[in-house]
Amino acid sequence: MTDRAGPIGDAPAGSDGARSTAKRVVVLGGGFAGVSFAQELARLLRHGDRRRRPVDAGVRLGARDVEVVLVDRDNYFVFQPLLADIISGSIETTHVVVPLRRMLPRTKVLVGEIESIDAAAKVVGIRRRGAAQAVPLRYDQLVLTLGGVTDFRAVPGMAEHSLGVRTLGDAFYLRNRALDRLEEAAIERDPERCRRLLTFVVVGGGSTGVEVAAELHDLLHLAVRSFRSTADLSPRVVLVHSRPRVLSEFGERLSKRATKRLAAVGVELVLGHRLARVEPDAVVLDDATRIEAGTVVSTVGNAPNPLLGHLPAGHDAKGWVLPDATFAVPGLDGVWALGDCASIEDPATGRPMPSTAQHAIREGPAAARNVLAVLEGRAPQPFHYGQLGMLVSLGRRHGIGEVLGVPVSGLIGWFLWRSYYLARLPTLERRIRVALDWTLDWFLARDIVEINVGRTVARPGEVPGELGGEPVSAGTRDEVHDELIV
Repeated sequence: MTDRAGPIGDAPAGSDGARSTAKRVVVLGGGFAGVSFAQELARLLRHGDRRRRPVDAGVRLGARDVEVVLVDRDNYFVFQPLLADIISGSIETTHVVVPLRRMLPRTKVLVGEIESIDAAAKVVGIRRRGAAQAVPLRYDQLVLTLGGVTDFRAVPGMAEHSLGVRTLGDAFYLRNRALDRLEEAAIERDPERCRRLLTFVVVGGGSTGVEVAAELHDLLHLAVRSFRSTADLSPRVVLVHSRPRVLSEFGERLSKRATKRLAAVGVELVLGHRLARVEPDAVVLDDATRIEAGTVVSTVGNAPNPLLGHLPAGHDAKGWVLPDATFAVPGLDGVWALGDCASIEDPATGRPMPSTAQHAIREGPAAARNVLAVLEGRAPQPFHYGQLGMLVSLGRRHGIGEVLGVPVSGLIGWFLWRSYYLARLPTLERRIRVALDWTLDWFLARDIVEINVGRTVARPGEVPGELGGEPVSAGTRDEVHDELIV
């Protein structure tokens, strides 16, 4: 992994091939906070190139003075608020992802796993998939936007027997799994096993849990109409939440409406209970109630990226990094933290700011201005952002939320939810594609194709974890008999 003039750990090269004195700003993570930071910093640097100040007016840096590098494990940005729509099929899978290099044309994008952060030496270790060792990447300013990871530790058996819904792959897998369970139940002769296959338990009544439960319910009940089977296919979506109502953060009035709406469309609600454990084919609640289920989806439990725990920085009780109000991490020179990986105190409330996309896309530009200010010798400014509102989809043509203090629900809430996220989607191309998806969804039946992404293999069983039943290519040899397969 090299840049134009050598290893990525070296200083950037100038036009004459010699090492330049440009500062390198490295951003770890390509989510909302990281991408919005890189976009704003590139804009500010381009503006600095166009309007160079006189020497006596202070330093003003441009794109030639600062190299911006963003590192992520994928080469694309995922618009996570619309992941639930992937499950139901109202949006094509690729329409919620955007190539990072198209979003960040003036930023160097490196794809690889972040293995280490040496804050003392100002070096990050980056390893490409399949590479034997990490390559060092030097930085002058480091911006942590690593987000979090799914935490299954709170409930025994959760890690072994449940699914998360954090990534594009998670959403795609859950959709395939739901359709696969329908196919399996259609030929199942044991009524008890059939009911278990078609029972889906969603754990967590926050916005993610509610949207996943609603979209999963839509997918199953729309798909089952296409089955002509003698079996009684009656899919169940059960939402388990520890509080008396879902979406309690929306206030009592909206929370009651959301709870009533979910129950009305057929989502079974188990409220006021926690999970005691998850078993291969069931969940057990804190009152010993047992729910037989073939699929368990967890939308609760977030933990900091393990890399953050090794930083010699302040952490809160849960392990999140504690930056100051300007996003700078106290005690670490040139290190900043924002987005989901940071616990940032809101000066207006004294509480940590919510880990939402709405906050992340405001934190990114503010942090970019502060990093540039420090590079130019100016003082960074504290960040504050007042939330405009909250919106959640409750399935087909129904949403709920609050906008500028005004409660909204029903078709209006659903329309505002879609309008807001359509406006926030990066690139005009993706907005057009998603708008067309949503428009066609009014008139056309949703797709219920289960896509097998397994590849054709040379030998049966050659790949660890390979799914049974994958095709074998002609001309390969049978592992047992060593005979040519034609």
